[in-house]
Amino acid sequence: MQNLPHHRVKLVAVLAASAIAPTLCATKVGAVESAQRLVVAQAADKASGDGVIKGVNATERKLLITHGPIAALNWPGMTMAFGIAPGIDLTGLAPGAKVTFTLSRDAKGLYVIDEIRSVE
Repeated sequence: MQNLPHHRVKLVAVLAASAIAPTLCATKVGAVESAQRLVVAQAADKASGDGVIKGVNATERKLLITHGPIAALNWPGMTMAFGIAPGIDLTGLAPGAKVTFTLSRDAKGLYVIDEIRSVE
């Protein structure tokens, strides 16, 4: 590279950096994804929460729930959609209902509601 003009040296350096940047970026993303999987793997297999139903999708067997903090999962209070485990009856569950529920992992490792009941 000693015989190349200064601007060509810069161009070679930029091209070399652009060639390895995707690899470095992918490595960083892979490390973050691995760390996230580790955190999920360390989370509780069962957890309980209290909340208010905001929506019911009986066709997809999902409930939209605004829940308080769930300490066992280190989750803050939030609104999120949960799948419902097979065998759970959705009859009587409607928007506005206050509920207590238990979460467990399904075959994909996602948290689903496996017990739910209305509270007064």
